[in-house]
Amino acid sequence: MHEAIIENNKCPNPDLCGSCGWAHIPYENQLKQKLSDINGSFKIKNLTLECTEILPAPVTSHYRNRMDFVINFKGEMGLREKGKWWRVIDNHPCFISDVKIEDLFFKIRDWTKTAGLTFFDRKAYTGLLRYAVIRATLIGESLVTIVTSAPLPEEEEAVKTQLENLAKHLNCTSLIWAINHTNTDVSSGDELRTISGPGFIKEKIRGNTYKITPNSFFQTNSSAAGLLMDTVTSFAMTANPELLLDLYCGSGFFSIPLAKKINKVIGIEIVPEAIQDAIENAKNNNVSVDFRVAKTESADWKSIEADTIILDPPRAGLHDKVIADIMIALPKNIVYVSCNFKSFAREMVSLGPKYEVSQMVAIDMFPHTPHVELVSHLVRR
Repeated sequence: MHEAIIENNKCPNPDLCGSCGWAHIPYENQLKQKLSDINGSFKIKNLTLECTEILPAPVTSHYRNRMDFVINFKGEMGLREKGKWWRVIDNHPCFISDVKIEDLFFKIRDWTKTAGLTFFDRKAYTGLLRYAVIRATLIGESLVTIVTSAPLPEEEEAVKTQLENLAKHLNCTSLIWAINHTNTDVSSGDELRTISGPGFIKEKIRGNTYKITPNSFFQTNSSAAGLLMDTVTSFAMTANPELLLDLYCGSGFFSIPLAKKINKVIGIEIVPEAIQDAIENAKNNNVSVDFRVAKTESADWKSIEADTIILDPPRAGLHDKVIADIMIALPKNIVYVSCNFKSFAREMVSLGPKYEVSQMVAIDMFPHTPHVELVSHLVRR
């Protein structure tokens, strides 16, 4: 059963699982549809923009380097059913996940059955085990995070012992115990305890090494991340920037390779842990970047007077305040990385009077889903 899922590269529950959605569509048709959807969003906003190029993913299955698996009150473990947050497809790891993730999934699922720990009830807010988050990298490292509720004093030692037993049976780089002290149903914890390993993993993209910690963001498709990095770097360097500002910089994915080519790079990110990782990543890659913890919409980044800005906002897009600040600062060049082309189209209605798009390319970071990365080079008129 386990090997069959990996070998066949097919979803065993396509009618129940909403993780992929487009797996039934031939891949070439997926690419065409994504271009059509991007350009359709431009037409809806009466924009004259057109995206004519989409870079296909280097691999189309087993590409995802992070999966968040739910553990429900029955002890079932897998992904949620489509449109039903309260139901879990037991024993379902997803064919787009890294093969190493699938292997760890089955071992962890077996462990939950014998560990003797309670399972979290999302309606009654009782029980311990909530999520198993598994990450894997191209260089062979893996990170397992077991998310639980806050244990009672009499439960704490038992949880620790069982997690230590799990670590002995997993061939993973690090195992983390993440404790969520709230009733909020999220796959992360506000308290992290390292059970085994260094507490993090590393990934290498285009010769740049990145530290990935349990709550940090990293591009979920490592095999295609190089295409994204190459595109952003190419667009940014077209302008020969002297001072580059990387907003929503995360742990320095774009800042670090660009710092090898540009004299001054500044990165701004709201998550303190991400900035801590970014500082360490810069040091490990022998580059100098001025990383700062700040909220993009409230930071006074306009006074930096950067000639080039990278924007890589979350799926919701830019805050209205950020758009207003851009229209005041008017940097010469903007490289906009959008994981939601509808948000980008909406924002170009405001940015269009001052900026024209000189280059644009879509990158298929998410095969078998309707999602796609859109990278655009905006030049001040």
